[in-house]
Amino acid sequence: MRLNIKLDRSIYYWLISLVNNSVHVEDGFPTGNLTLPTVSITALDIEGVPFELGGTDLSWYFWRIDIFAKNKNQRDDLAYQIFDHVEGNIPVYDYDEGFPPPTPSQIGILIVKKRKLKPIHVFENLVEKLYWRSSITFFTTYQPI
Repeated sequence: MRLNIKLDRSIYYWLISLVNNSVHVEDGFPTGNLTLPTVSITALDIEGVPFELGGTDLSWYFWRIDIFAKNKNQRDDLAYQIFDHVEGNIPVYDYDEGFPPPTPSQIGILIVKKRKLKPIHVFENLVEKLYWRSSITFFTTYQPI
């Protein structure tokens, strides 16, 4: 399995571990009927950045977590909880060994470099069903252990 797939799966299972069982977690932006509350993780861009002489690139991985909630308090609770955890490193596991449970061996970490939390305002007269949203965007670099 490619490293990028392992990063995607690691960040998805990491997000599941942050929220309680009443929160639905989606891998990718949710489509179809939305169960509230829901959080989703989407891999955005991968950018190669020159790191050393000789053509070695360091990859920056860009991510977005979308939060969908029933009310402002629920949205803010989820957003602040997740935003606080995005500050640290995110473990990366070798999913060639299997999927949780049990937890496979850790092969590295995603180091969070920058993060941003933004509420998304929904205009009541333009949507059929009103729900509360926030978006957390951040980028990481991968470091093997």
